[in-house]
Amino acid sequence: MLKKRFKSKNCVTCKRCMIECGVRHSQSQDFALSSLENPAPVPRINISFKKDKPHATVCQNCKNPKCRESCEYGAITKFEDGNVIIDQEKCTGCWECIDACPFGAITKETEMAVAINCDDCKGYDDMACVEACKTFALTYVEKKVKVTADV
Repeated sequence: MLKKRFKSKNCVTCKRCMIECGVRHSQSQDFALSSLENPAPVPRINISFKKDKPHATVCQNCKNPKCRESCEYGAITKFEDGNVIIDQEKCTGCWECIDACPFGAITKETEMAVAINCDDCKGYDDMACVEACKTFALTYVEKKVKVTADV
């Protein structure tokens, strides 16, 4: 199973990953048209600086997600593939998950009053952020799936 990895030393903070993520999750999925949408598309990854180095804030798909525990409405699911995803149709915009996330990886979409996190482009064959990154700061890695045997 493919996941993404961020290599700070390769990042030039162009934020192309953020732009392509926003476009991927926009209504039109078109670069030119998405900038005209209301509400504006929200990227699920944020590139900033932390201790003078580029830093990617993105969902860590925690083993025991505190965001899921904090959601009274059952809007957050941890799937078998490890992804932790917020269902926008069930989200009420209470923002409890935002406060609970230790990584700051959940953002508000205030116009629609929903919380948003990275879904690793679930339903697509690739991840928009990784495909957009030309410096290889974001790359694919094979995530090992633990296999347990009955003895």
